[in-house]
Amino acid sequence: MKKERIQKIIDLKGFTKDQLEMAVKMSKESLEIESAKLDFTVGILDRTVEEFSRKQGGPSIDAHELDYYYTYFAYLTRQIDQQKRTVTEKIADVERTQKALIKAHGEKRLCEILHEKIIGEQARERGKKEQKEADFTYISRRSP
Repeated sequence: MKKERIQKIIDLKGFTKDQLEMAVKMSKESLEIESAKLDFTVGILDRTVEEFSRKQGGPSIDAHELDYYYTYFAYLTRQIDQQKRTVTEKIADVERTQKALIKAHGEKRLCEILHEKIIGEQARERGKKEQKEADFTYISRRSP
């Protein structure tokens, strides 16, 4: 394989690696956003439970308000469960993208090593050829 072809492959692998680096960054940002949403919803549930506990300790709470709290607790619990699933999916996405990035980095490095070997081999071949030409020139001059 010619070194020019290898260089094109290296460039392509580098481009792929750069794209995957951006994808990892975007995946991590998306994970942070979803985690923040989860934390926010959990915070709302905690504050609502505290408020409910205070109202229970005080004067009597009517059935309508009690129903409202239980309905809201159920809603928040569903939201938290859904958000946990979303966060889990985002974590898996980040891990997949990171694995792909590691693979792309390895492939690029492998191509770079091959490229370096080809360049080294070509340099050795040129050196041998130049030495043969120098030997031939030297022998040609010495021969009567």
